[in-house]
Amino acid sequence: MARGRQDLLSKRDYIEVRESSGVLTLILSDPATRNSMSAEMAAELSAELDRFESAPDLRVLLVTGKDPAFCSGANVRRMSEANLGREPSDPPGPDAWAELAEAAGERDDDDPGEVEEMDAVRLLPLRLQRLRKPSIAAVNGPAVGLGMGVALGCDIRLASEKATFSERFVKVGLIPADGSCWHLPRMIGMGNALLMQYTGDAITADEAFRMGLVSRVTLHEDLVGVAVELARRLSGGATYSMSLIKRLAQVSLDVDLEESMRLAGRAQALSRRTMDHREGVDAFVEKRPPRFRGR
Repeated sequence: MARGRQDLLSKRDYIEVRESSGVLTLILSDPATRNSMSAEMAAELSAELDRFESAPDLRVLLVTGKDPAFCSGANVRRMSEANLGREPSDPPGPDAWAELAEAAGERDDDDPGEVEEMDAVRLLPLRLQRLRKPSIAAVNGPAVGLGMGVALGCDIRLASEKATFSERFVKVGLIPADGSCWHLPRMIGMGNALLMQYTGDAITADEAFRMGLVSRVTLHEDLVGVAVELARRLSGGATYSMSLIKRLAQVSLDVDLEESMRLAGRAQALSRRTMDHREGVDAFVEKRPPRFRGR
């Protein structure tokens, strides 16, 4: 089998699904829209994520796009169609912060169908972040708006030299409602995050690497192979411990060192009860590679 190649399991309307060596690969595939995220694509992804979480033999998720794009963002044509059918409303007041404070905790039920459709799309990065298993985004081309949010929702990001990243929401008068306002400041600092979000300008893969947004930049033709190799390496590891590591790292962003270490003690006690811990110790003593099972 060629380096990085995986067997095609199925072709849906908007995604391709591949499996190999414990790795589930989801390929965003709607070339006519440069893989824009519609409600239909989000539904197909969500169904596969359900399957991924419940299948013990699937241990690592890899998300990429059908060339030449990773994901061009939410389907703007759908937004335009929705605007045509919407009754004009009074614009918000001049104090954006005051308006947001007043609206906090409320939900606009004037058009429940549209709200539900957009929520299904914009909450996908949150769903990715909440996965109990490792995830990798292989960004093969432009990751725009929500497309960038999907990449940010994954644990690790690898980028092709042809990849670009853009928080383009402001260019259509919107805000990043896909979790980017939480992810980006933590990854690249507040100044860099606000610069990207205020301008909506795209940055290159090399600039994303310099900022710490991606872990590695590869030649375009090498990206999938490199990503699959990493995913297979992780899938052969102690993925139960990785799940604990992921949760501890997430929680530690918002607590002090003492609380983080308290939680780490509890996590360590859980990991010591796993079959993988016993296997790892036995393999070390016996001077052989461990055969982890993720439990």
